[in-house]
Amino acid sequence: MAIIEIILMALSLSVDTLVVSMCGSVTLGKINFGNTAKVALSFALMQTALLSAGWLFGNSIVRYIESIAGVVGFLLLLYIGVNMIRGALKKGGEESVNLSGLKQLVLASVATSIDAAAVGMSLAMAEIDTVSIVISIISVFAVTAAAAVTGVVGGCAIGHKFGKPAQITGGAVLIAIGLKILIG
Repeated sequence: MAIIEIILMALSLSVDTLVVSMCGSVTLGKINFGNTAKVALSFALMQTALLSAGWLFGNSIVRYIESIAGVVGFLLLLYIGVNMIRGALKKGGEESVNLSGLKQLVLASVATSIDAAAVGMSLAMAEIDTVSIVISIISVFAVTAAAAVTGVVGGCAIGHKFGKPAQITGGAVLIAIGLKILIG
């Protein structure tokens, strides 16, 4: 997997983290190093854990569905990409997100990271080499942490302005990666 694809995938996966951390930043009280680090670590660890779990699960079943693995990987990424775009285009305001308590922070981290499990499965279906997976995991961690820090510091106002275009772009990138997997 080319480094540009890995970076684009990491950016696409981190869009939800950026938007949620922006909108949730108002619930943190003071924006200080401790609060910012807590949010960044929670989102980044969950994102990489679910990406890894998806890849491990996909690796365990790929040999049983090898003949259709590329199609499965494409369909997973197509589904995620279309849902990201539909969510961005849906009318209505952003939901309020509370990041002040540990339970709320973990729930927000899980909610924004579920797509990473499906992407991990897709990478396994595409039989991406282990080095690319390790680079992907490190990249997703770093980009997600940076997105969370940017979100906490940037606040909700920026999230409303750039959240939808970022979600649309992220969805399109995931669909493009899926097409590349399908075409081979």
